[in-house]
Amino acid sequence: MSGNLTIVHATSLACITDDNNPRAGRTQGELNIIPDGAVVIRDGIIAAVGPTDDILAQYGDDAPLLDARGKTVLPGLVECHSHPIFAGNRHWEYVRRIEGASGKDIRTEGGGIWSTIVNTRKADDEVLVRNTVRAFRQIAAGGVTTVEVKSGYGLDTEGELRLLRLLKQAAGQTPMDVVITFLGAHIAPQDGRSTDAFVQAVRDEMLPAVLAQGIAESQDLSCENGDFSAAQAKELIECSAALGLPVRVHADASSDSRGWRTAVEGGALSADHLTYTPDSEIDSVGAARTVAVLLPVAEQFYLDDRKANGRLFIENNVPVAVATDYCSSFQATSLPLTIAEACSWFRFTPAQAIVGATLNAAYALGKNHDRGSLDVGKRGDITIFDCEHPNQLGTAIGAPLVDMAISRGMVIWDANKSVQKSQRIQRVR
Repeated sequence: MSGNLTIVHATSLACITDDNNPRAGRTQGELNIIPDGAVVIRDGIIAAVGPTDDILAQYGDDAPLLDARGKTVLPGLVECHSHPIFAGNRHWEYVRRIEGASGKDIRTEGGGIWSTIVNTRKADDEVLVRNTVRAFRQIAAGGVTTVEVKSGYGLDTEGELRLLRLLKQAAGQTPMDVVITFLGAHIAPQDGRSTDAFVQAVRDEMLPAVLAQGIAESQDLSCENGDFSAAQAKELIECSAALGLPVRVHADASSDSRGWRTAVEGGALSADHLTYTPDSEIDSVGAARTVAVLLPVAEQFYLDDRKANGRLFIENNVPVAVATDYCSSFQATSLPLTIAEACSWFRFTPAQAIVGATLNAAYALGKNHDRGSLDVGKRGDITIFDCEHPNQLGTAIGAPLVDMAISRGMVIWDANKSVQKSQRIQRVR
């Protein structure tokens, strides 16, 4: 479905104009704000953007008008890294981390990603879909219009195909646009299979089966010490490229694994985490089109002894995105809170973090052609915040500022649930 809508009198209309490149360096912090701005959506596509007086003079049709006085209007938020389909809960692991337990200790005690894989394999399809749809509701409440979701808790061909199928089923139960990613090489198997044999299985069995299934739009894989080496990651990246399936990389999350360099040299859409990427590697790799997806909430949850050097990525003209990393370890659902956390954690300006949750996040998914900015010809995806300036997304930490989310010109989330959506959109006289 798509709709017709004209949004007018936005106090701050942040266009984040797309020039066919992700934002990097100085441009990472440019929002292209139009005061008293307006945006016209027709048949779900942006038809015009500009000052309200100019727009009203050009568009006098009967499309519904939404008055956004006192509001900030952004491109629809893009959640570009999540793992929502799983069974079981690992809340006790967080307590153990606080008590001083290491990741190895927690795995010895029966925790870690492998425990989620075991529980997910045992769970009924209905349970997994219900868990995922619940996560979608919580994520949507943060004003997200596009959400990326990964498999990864199957770790064999049958299990991964099942999770991809169930993700597609769950996607039919949310108004958000869902981008599905195959994550076969998530962690090294802990059932006796060697990593070399497993990589061969991903390459020769899983990838062809995933392509035949036709659900996943990209492959994600881990380049992590203790899981898959840079050489193994490179092998999977090259195989995926040969098959025409874009690649994303979990890189340097727990140690320096040469993941950032491997992702960039392989032409990956993104490299995600990057907590332990050395400054020397960021400097030597230099400017890149691969998007560095940083996960501030994850770094705080895992109590890492360092954080990704987000400012150094920006200084090296690397486009940066931010995401929640909703997963079986911790269920972070709020992308607006993640924007605020990115400001305090990485010392980003609110504008830099906002670009990271809109245009650069769209580039990380290979979806920049039709979303991530308020440009004519793109989807009419909008997130409206109850504040006068985008900077307030960095200062109102945890405050429920999301007013409305719109996808293809249709309201998909409304903060004022006591008022019917049709009543929120009124003619301006």
